[in-house]
Amino acid sequence: MNHEIILEAGSESFEEYIENEYYYVDKTQYLQQIFLGNSREKAPLFIRPRRFGKTLNMDMIRSFCEINYQNPSDKSYQEKLFLDNGRNLAIANDEYKELRDKFMGEFPVISISFRNIEGRSYNNAIFRMLDTIADIYRKFIFLKDSTKINSSDRETFAQYFEFCKDISIDLTQENILSTAERIAINFIPFLAQMLYEEFDRKVLIIIDEYDVPLQKSIVAEKPYYNQMLEIIKGISNAIFKKDAYPWLLKGIVTGCLKIAHQSIFTGANNFVTYGMGDNPYTSFFGFTINETKKLLKYCELSDQWDTVKEWYDGYRIGNEHLFCPWSVVNFAKYAKNTTSTIQPQNYWINTSGNDIIKIYLERSINDNMNTEIDKLGKLLNGVPQEIKLKEFDIYPHIIDKGVNFDTFMTLLLQTGYLTFTDDSKLQNVVSLKIPNCEIKECFNSKMEELCDTSNPIWITTAKELISNLMENDITNANLIIDNLLSEFISLRDTGKEFLYHGFMIGILSLVAHSENIKLRSEHESGDGYSDIVLFKSDTKTAVILELKKCKNNEQARITASENAANQIIERNYAEIFIKGNYTKIYGLGIGFGGKSCKITSLGNLAK
Repeated sequence: MNHEIILEAGSESFEEYIENEYYYVDKTQYLQQIFLGNSREKAPLFIRPRRFGKTLNMDMIRSFCEINYQNPSDKSYQEKLFLDNGRNLAIANDEYKELRDKFMGEFPVISISFRNIEGRSYNNAIFRMLDTIADIYRKFIFLKDSTKINSSDRETFAQYFEFCKDISIDLTQENILSTAERIAINFIPFLAQMLYEEFDRKVLIIIDEYDVPLQKSIVAEKPYYNQMLEIIKGISNAIFKKDAYPWLLKGIVTGCLKIAHQSIFTGANNFVTYGMGDNPYTSFFGFTINETKKLLKYCELSDQWDTVKEWYDGYRIGNEHLFCPWSVVNFAKYAKNTTSTIQPQNYWINTSGNDIIKIYLERSINDNMNTEIDKLGKLLNGVPQEIKLKEFDIYPHIIDKGVNFDTFMTLLLQTGYLTFTDDSKLQNVVSLKIPNCEIKECFNSKMEELCDTSNPIWITTAKELISNLMENDITNANLIIDNLLSEFISLRDTGKEFLYHGFMIGILSLVAHSENIKLRSEHESGDGYSDIVLFKSDTKTAVILELKKCKNNEQARITASENAANQIIERNYAEIFIKGNYTKIYGLGIGFGGKSCKITSLGNLAK
């Protein structure tokens, strides 16, 4: 190339990378495995974290295979992008000639991204789906005038297109919503059949970020997970049924998670998942060590290798060590142009899908998850944790019923928050760690976001609260908790006791360590497990907190706090501290209802 190649992180168009002379890390060699490899599965599902290059790779596949719809024998588009561009891409080598002859510019392609299928409600999300379908149908509008397709299908195509682009349709009407759902589920097979008839060639289907609509559906203002699940399952079953359509060349799907419990892909023909531990596509997504070093050398940033490795390396996929492309390119772009001291930054934290940790911290995942807080703390301190890999269950369970620790850690592995240690097995019982400084900062930032620790008032308030509790000053402690609840908690969130538990853990953990106070959740003592204990060995002071959720009225809160306090006595929660010769042991029952609480103190149980 005669011109300086530009660093670009935002584009996901292969054509833009080549035509605009953007720096491109060549992944074209993987086309051989996808289309002429030994397995040749009809429907590969690639599971990788966000910002690992999935969309760009899918667009590269589309660009390579897609026929010229106006002149099917013309492959000049592919020749310009893949062969005659001065990039010396792998696909231009002689060893790929058979692949080029059989697949380059040879097939119709239907490519769709589900990334933007979301909304405040189910109807809003269906509107977004219809908009996406309209854009795809607009590309193939020439099929309305086909002489090879029967008039009935051409008329249906036109009707679908008009329906999808009509921004005035009223989806609150049951019959109209039903029509929208039917089109959403069947539009790909219907369009594919028409393309098959028009060109007498099989059709390649690409679905990118298939799981995003499911994730977005549970954090919507009006959650609609089950309804969206039926749409995604319907689409999968319509395209990838066991008795494959004659028009299906291959269906390629990407996402962060394979949500196995709902059997989204049951009935799919020859469906194979390539996850975080599976060959042969380990380095298809992400930058290898050599690719990263080459980019840094090109940018004259080789001296930044140690920084880049510390901040953006650490992902182990199969036996390959990989860097996050989004973060590496953004860092190189910044470092190449800065005139000040180069400082690594967190680029990944604000990308889509990063609300997983926030949900985890706010909801505490489930009633038992607080017993695992020590494990999370060890991860943050660089200590790997062993888990048994689990198939991810159901998105809504993150919020309502919760998922067990191993399942949640598996989810964090697949979404990029954790990775395998170098010596870990890749199946069954595995060892996981936080990959790098960038992801560790994501954890810390989400923890801070929980209580907005950037505001010193929160820290001051948390210190005041923990001091009040350690001194049995329940009047001021009650007032502080009420104030925090009114600012932090939504009334919609107050249906579960573990939410209040997570809230208290989140506030107290902000300052416990700095005040030399140890905090334990679900602490074993006497005849059971107390919800939260605070203890300071040098002053021989302990506080036992038992929490109860109740109805949102003052009398209910009083009754709940008294019942919680009685439980401390009945189950001998103070026994362990009495045996430890603690001189101050305060038992506090707290009744939570709505955005308020009531504290009942048992006084000093050491006496």
